[in-house]
Amino acid sequence: MKKIIIGVTSAILWVVCVTLFVAFAMGGGGANAEHQFTVLTVKEDAVKDYNTMPVFRELEQETGIDVNWIYNTSAQYSNNTDPVGTKGIDAIYHTGFSNLKLYDYGRRGRIVAIDEYLDSMPNFSRILTARPDIAEALKSPDGHIYSLPRVEEMGLKAYPNILYINKAWIERLIDENKLPENVSLSKEDLRDGLDLYRSEFEALLEQFKSQDMAGGGKTVPLTFVSGNWQGNESDLIASFGVPENREHKTVLNGKITFTIEDEKWFNAITEMHDWCSRGLISSSSFDQDESQFLAHGQDGRYGAFYWWEKDTVLAKEYRDDYIIVLPLKDDDGNRYVGVSNEQEVEKGECVILDACEDKEGLLSYFDKFFEPDYSAQLNYGSIKSGAFLPNKENGKLIPNDDHGEQSADDFRMRNAPYGVVYLTQETWNDSVQMESRAQLRLDNLNNYVKPYVFEGVTSIPNLNYTQQELLDLNTHEFSLSNNIASWYTQAVIGNTAPTRDSWQSMLSVNRNSIDAVLRINQAAYDRYVEATA
Repeated sequence: MKKIIIGVTSAILWVVCVTLFVAFAMGGGGANAEHQFTVLTVKEDAVKDYNTMPVFRELEQETGIDVNWIYNTSAQYSNNTDPVGTKGIDAIYHTGFSNLKLYDYGRRGRIVAIDEYLDSMPNFSRILTARPDIAEALKSPDGHIYSLPRVEEMGLKAYPNILYINKAWIERLIDENKLPENVSLSKEDLRDGLDLYRSEFEALLEQFKSQDMAGGGKTVPLTFVSGNWQGNESDLIASFGVPENREHKTVLNGKITFTIEDEKWFNAITEMHDWCSRGLISSSSFDQDESQFLAHGQDGRYGAFYWWEKDTVLAKEYRDDYIIVLPLKDDDGNRYVGVSNEQEVEKGECVILDACEDKEGLLSYFDKFFEPDYSAQLNYGSIKSGAFLPNKENGKLIPNDDHGEQSADDFRMRNAPYGVVYLTQETWNDSVQMESRAQLRLDNLNNYVKPYVFEGVTSIPNLNYTQQELLDLNTHEFSLSNNIASWYTQAVIGNTAPTRDSWQSMLSVNRNSIDAVLRINQAAYDRYVEATA
């Protein structure tokens, strides 16, 4: 539905026509046209202005719909208790809304039930028909879909960590006859797939530190981004024989399980405290964000780190110095890797406010985001920004891997708005060539990580909850997550080692919430299994 201004007199009509003609003549009809819609999004200062991004300008030219993007930083947005109440906006992008918040806003009519406007969304409608699993994942307890999703299927997210070690430092230790006594390595051993016991890895970290391998006191023996969706410490904890992920919650032989209740989890935390107290794990690992971690790794000061690929972390001159370590072996020679609960179908990326006067028009605009070329540019950066080669090959967009001195992640963070996309195996087969680094991740995971996944463990799928279950989860999950995080951080980096009594006390204090979360998720999981059998 178009916004049409009906004039009263021919003189007014003439003025309007002349004004529009001048605007189009000066700016091609885009930059100078009056905005039809205003969308609030979460964007950090380093990310380019959406209003100037080529992909959005192209969308405007194709659809005739002009969107004005306004911003909150993540800090500003997190402090906004009711972003839906923001005056003058039509939609929110990157909402981060929980299942409960989506349902609460939806049932009160503050955001739109998108499934009622599918006639304006042919692309999204086709997806829901072709992929009933996606349709089911997006539903709220009342059966409505209140948000547009992000779908990026690569088979990567369940395995967010690869361990890298500085082989150049190990070579120096070999040359100087300074390898730890319990480590027997030759230079021929130093290739991807390095086989180490956890005790050998620990000894190498100790030697990296004592020899100050980076020089000038800059050596960082081991680092990661604690609790991050990728590059976290979960696989280090898993090496003690527990299927850890950042939520401490997984499916084990069909049962929802909390890893924090496992004795081996407590043993892992105790050992990590020891490593931290000796400076083997950088204390910054527990308060840095992704950008800080990546920035600090550029000069090759890391002895070892967890991430998906080394090229993102290291400047070009240091990349050949690092190799992949297999998941660390315990004393009995066993390797264990957990599975994350990060989903490739994410709801809550975008909502349309009931206050929007032209819901069909705005939804028809967002429907274009699901087309392969737009999805690719939204996810990686536009063709004009250099994210892809200018010409397709065999009908497929080809990623441009050369971003000069910028890392691929830095380029992407600045140039790609992310959010609502639809990238599936069909897309990779027919329309977009997967980034070479993404293909490398898949190859590395298949070779060095996936074979060691804890037996019987799977990720928790997208689950649908009843209204009461959502309310109960809201009561228990937030406080439980905070309590676990608080105990964990103090246990690992505190001045005193964690005690068994403090661990048992933490479990006891949170017992009601632990049991409630397990019960609710098990019931939802059982329904999911039955529905998908």
